[in-house]
Amino acid sequence: MKKVFLAALALLTTVVSSSANEVIKITTGEWAPYTIENSKSGGVLQKIVNEALKLENIDVKYEFHSWEKAYSLAKEVEADATIPWFKTKDREKDFLYSKNAILRTKTVFFHLKSLDFKWQKYEDLKNYRVGETSGFKTEKLLREKGVDVEMAISEKENFQKLLDGKIDVTSSSYLVGYNIIKNTFTAEESAKFTNDSKKVYPATGVYFLVSKKHPKAQELINKFDAGLKKLIRSGRYIKLIKEAI
Repeated sequence: MKKVFLAALALLTTVVSSSANEVIKITTGEWAPYTIENSKSGGVLQKIVNEALKLENIDVKYEFHSWEKAYSLAKEVEADATIPWFKTKDREKDFLYSKNAILRTKTVFFHLKSLDFKWQKYEDLKNYRVGETSGFKTEKLLREKGVDVEMAISEKENFQKLLDGKIDVTSSSYLVGYNIIKNTFTAEESAKFTNDSKKVYPATGVYFLVSKKHPKAQELINKFDAGLKKLIRSGRYIKLIKEAI
C-alpha cells in the first residue's frame, strides 16, 4: 500500500510540475500610474503584461531599478524582458519589440503657472532651462535638436527642481506628471503646476522588449503578442485602462 501511495504521489507531483506556469523576470522603473513598485497590484502596465502573459501560461516577477539599469540588465539577459519602452533606433539594435504597444501615451512639458512658457518648435526651447530624466527618449531627442538639458535620475526630482526654480520646464507623460504632482506636493504647491498642451512628440506607444541575445527572444515576444491579442479581444484590456484613469 505504501508503494502505491508513493507512486501516486510521484505521479501527482509530475502532473503539477508539468502544468505549473513558466516564470520570467521583467525589469522596469517607477513610472506611476503605469508601473508602481510599492503596490500589491502594480500599475496599469504591469497588470496588462501580467494578464497577457498569464493567458500564455507565463507568470511574471518584476524587478525595479533606475531606468538605465533596468535597460542594461535586460540587454545582457540578466532578466528575461523589460517594460515599458518607446521605440528608438538605438534600442531596436539591441532588442526585439512586441508587435503592438502595451499602451499609448502623450508626453507634454510641465512648468509653473508663473512662467510664461511658449514653444512651437524645438529651437524655442533654447530660451528655457530644460530638465530631463536619464535614460528617457526625450533627453536624446532634445540633444539632437541642439537643446541643452539638465539631467536628473528621476522624474520626481525634476518636478522638485521645477518647484525650487532650478529648471523652467520638464517633460513627462501627462498622467505620470500629474500623478507625481498629486502624490509628492501639498495642495498649495500642486496648484502651482501646469502643463503645455503641445505634445513633445506625437502620441506614441510603450512596448514589451526582449534582448536579441536572449535564447528565447522571439518565442517570448510571440507569446506576449498572442496574450495581448486575447486580452484585447476579451474586453479585459479596456477595463484595466478605464480602472486606471
